[in-house]
Formats: sequence, C-alpha cells, structure tokens
Amino acid sequence: MRLKESALPFILAQRLWQGFAGLITLVIITMTLTHEQQGWYYTFLGIAALYSIFEMGLSGAILQVSAHLFVKLNWLQGGHVEGEGVSEFNAFVASSVRIYGLISIVFVVFSSLVGVYMFGHRASLDHSGLLWHAPWSALLALTTMNMMTLPFFSVVEGSGEITEVYQVRLIQGIAGSVLCWFVLLQGGALWATTMLPLASLVVFCCWLVKKKIGLIYIVIKPHVEHTYDWMLNIWPHQWRLGLNSISLFMMSQLATPILFYYYDPVIAGQMGLSLTLAHMLGIVAQSWIARRVPMMSQAVARREWHLFDTIFTRDLLFSIFIFLLGILVLILGYQFLVGTKYVERLLPFWQFVGLLSFVFLYHLSNALSTQLRSFRREPLMWVNLIGSFIIVIGSLIAAHQAEMAGMVVVMVATQLLFVLPLSLILWRRYNLLWRSEMVL
Repeated sequence: MRLKESALPFILAQRLWQGFAGLITLVIITMTLTHEQQGWYYTFLGIAALYSIFEMGLSGAILQVSAHLFVKLNWLQGGHVEGEGVSEFNAFVASSVRIYGLISIVFVVFSSLVGVYMFGHRASLDHSGLLWHAPWSALLALTTMNMMTLPFFSVVEGSGEITEVYQVRLIQGIAGSVLCWFVLLQGGALWATTMLPLASLVVFCCWLVKKKIGLIYIVIKPHVEHTYDWMLNIWPHQWRLGLNSISLFMMSQLATPILFYYYDPVIAGQMGLSLTLAHMLGIVAQSWIARRVPMMSQAVARREWHLFDTIFTRDLLFSIFIFLLGILVLILGYQFLVGTKYVERLLPFWQFVGLLSFVFLYHLSNALSTQLRSFRREPLMWVNLIGSFIIVIGSLIAAHQAEMAGMVVVMVATQLLFVLPLSLILWRRYNLLWRSEMVL
C-alpha cells in the first residue's frame, strides 16, 4: 500500500485535532463537572475502551489483507469493486463484518456485566444518587455499533483510499468534540461521554450511504462462489496486533477504573484527567512517526537503508522535541494553576510529572516498535505485554493499599527499568539481523 502525499495533511490534521480538542474538553470538564462526576466520566470511557481487547487488533489485520487483495482491483462509483479476484475480496469483506458482529455481541455482554458490577458497587458505597444507568447503557450501545464500522474503514484504507478515510475521521472528531462540549456546557454531565460515538456513527452512516454503499451490498449478498478461511489468512496477522492492543489498554486505560473501584471517584478523576493530558501529548508527538510508516515500509522493501534510517531518525528526534516541549508547557501550566480550584482536578505535582515521564518513555519504546513493524514483524510485543502485566499487578497492589503515588512509581519504573532498555537491545539486534538476511 503506497501512501498518497495528499493523505499526509489529513493524517496530521486528525491527530492534531485530537490533541487540541482534548485540551478544550479538559478545560470544559473542570468548569462543568464536580470532582466526583469527573471520576465517573473517565471511568465510563475507560470501561468502554475494553472494545480494544475484544477487537484484538483485527482492524489492523483487515487493513493489511485488504491491501494485498486490492492490488488488481479498482473502486467503481458508489463503492462497487471490479477486477481480478473480486469474488475473494467480496467474501473477505463479508466475513470481516460477520466476525465483528460476533465480537460486538461478546463485548456488549461482558462490558454490561462489568459496568453494572463496578458502577453499582461504587454507587452503593457513595450514596450519591448519581443517575448513571441510562448514560452508561447509551455509551455501551453506541460503542458497540461503532465497532461495526471498523471493518469498513479498514477495508477502504487498506485499498489505498487513505485520504478519504482520514477525512471522515477528522469530521467525526470535530462533530463529536463540538457535541461533547455542548452537552457539558448544558449540564449533561455523563451524557457527554456518548457524543463522540454518536457523532462518529452518524458521520459514518452518511459516508457509507453516499460514497461506499456498494460495501453494504457485498455484506448482504451470499458468497457461495468463494469462502474466506479466517484462521489461515487473518489470524496469523491478527494475534500479534492483538497482543499490542491488550498491552496498550492495560498501560493506558486501567489505572482510572482501578482507582475508581478501590479508592474513590475523586482520585480516579484526577488520574483520568492527568492521563488524558499525558496521552494527548503522546498522540500529537507520535503523529510525526506514524505518518511515515508506509514510506519506511517501502524503503525496507527496496532495501534503501540510508533513506530508512534518515526518515526514522529525523522524525523520532522531532517527535521527542515536540514531546519535551509539551511537557515543559504542561509543567509551567501546572505551576501557573497552583492555588486555583483547577489544579485540584489533577494529580499532585510530582505524580503528574511521573505520569508525563511514563508516557514519554512509552512513546520511545512505541517508536522502536513502529520502526521494526516496517519489516512486518512484531518482536517487541512480548516486552510490552509483560511490562503491562507488571504495571497492572503493581497498580492493583498499590491501589488496594491506597497508595496512589505507588501506582505512578510502578508505571515509571516498569518503563524505565524493563520495557525501554529491553526494547532498545532487541531493536538494535533485530535491525542488524533482518537487514543482513535481506541482503543474503
């Protein structure tokens, strides 16, 4: 799959909008939600993000296979497809959507049980009378329906229509953020969590009907002339991506629900807001590397090692500069807010700095994984998975003992002493090994 230069502005715009909109959302949350509501808000989002575990990297695997199948195919008007191998492609698309349907059913059942247990447990302890059932049910339903949009996006992006996909995602992000801000300012509280998935679903449906209605016909049409072997063609790609998805979820999403359950919503809200700020900075910095992944893959395929190293080194250094500059701005902003009610919504200063350090270290190890992914391999997935389990176990112990600072120490120490050093060693070893193999 060759990345069109026209797609780069939209990829960057979508990532930058995530960062900008996230910052505005944080400000509005501190203005409109109580400390307790803030904790419920971020725990809602954390539990809903369980979809990434059930999805198990399937969207990435579909993208890769779609790119392979679409080599001799072309899009027609209305999202119909023609060319050599069209029956196999159609069977693949239909199979992808059916698999997502099954995953969505399992996700909604499991998440419903987790939500009822966790939120019911907290409501009974706090006696706050917070009306959480309806917004939680709506968020879960909309998240489930949005899962069904993922195979369509992956197929289209894999076919090479990257610009079109990121245009839609940018519109989804803008519409969802604006609706979220409106609901928060109108006192909608927890209902604001449903606005992004609601807007995403509406925008997706409009795009699908207008631009790619042919994909619907492919899904509903019986494909007796060709079947697609999922275990043979998809699972070998999916399981590696899936382990990375699980690692990312455990590292980035579990801290807030753990504190919500073992501690209280106020502390969970501080963790949620602080983590969101840190990850928002990571998303912006990572965009400089993510946008070059196809180019690095092409350089590897052509064995243009000088170009490959130049692209990665330049973008990595620039992303580090952006990240460190962002950390400086956030630290100065924190000091500026000392003495105001807003700083109470964040973790204590050194814990906040620790979270920023954790996400920065994760950014470095993730950059190494991204570079190695250009060889179509995932040698660092086990490092990230083991590191994520260490973080979760340490966080559970710390939270159970009401040691919030201990959670941050565990997160930073795991990245600094285990994940990043081992990633660097393996990154260097596999770069030398795989390049020599390709020369031979």
